[in-house]
Amino acid sequence: MDLAEASVVIAAATASSPMPEPAETARSRESDRFNNTIAIIVALISAFLAVSKIKDDNVVQAIQRSQALTVDSWNQYQAKRMRQFELDLEVVRAEAMLRDGVLKDTPENQALVDGWRTEIERYKGELKELSDTANGHDADYKRYNETDDLFDFSESFLSLALALLAVAALTRIPWLLGLAAGVGLVGFVFGMAGFLRWGIIRPEWLSALLGA
Repeated sequence: MDLAEASVVIAAATASSPMPEPAETARSRESDRFNNTIAIIVALISAFLAVSKIKDDNVVQAIQRSQALTVDSWNQYQAKRMRQFELDLEVVRAEAMLRDGVLKDTPENQALVDGWRTEIERYKGELKELSDTANGHDADYKRYNETDDLFDFSESFLSLALALLAVAALTRIPWLLGLAAGVGLVGFVFGMAGFLRWGIIRPEWLSALLGA
């Protein structure tokens, strides 16, 4: 086969090969755009979930620490309160014995009673400090718990968004993609509220609905 015959064969083959239809090209481009949109949203949600998980783990550790400190402070409070109560009884008993003459009103006995009174006053100050400390730890516990709830809601909505994206990728339904994006946006808002501690977002009704 010479060069001229080869040229004729190539031209014939090119002419006989089907050219892509414009409609098919448009559908292909639309399909690629749909898939790319899903891929980008999935990547963003996955990245946000990974960062949120680290923050949420730290919040959980802070909750456990605040709870332990609260319990420890109240245990110390109860121990000192019991000791103060015992000293109060000793003072009342000693004063009654001094008044009835059962116990001699000597400087030593009076100094003992005065020492008890001083110790009682010291316990009152320590009890006030322990009470304030325990209430502070309890407030931290509640604040951290609210933040943890926000991250839990964020994870739930973002996981739901990923599930909807998977269904949208299979069914290629545009409105399902929009729904997934909207659900993901809600999860993102909850997550940012957890990061920035937005007090304006307090889904108590959702906590009560999903809580024990």
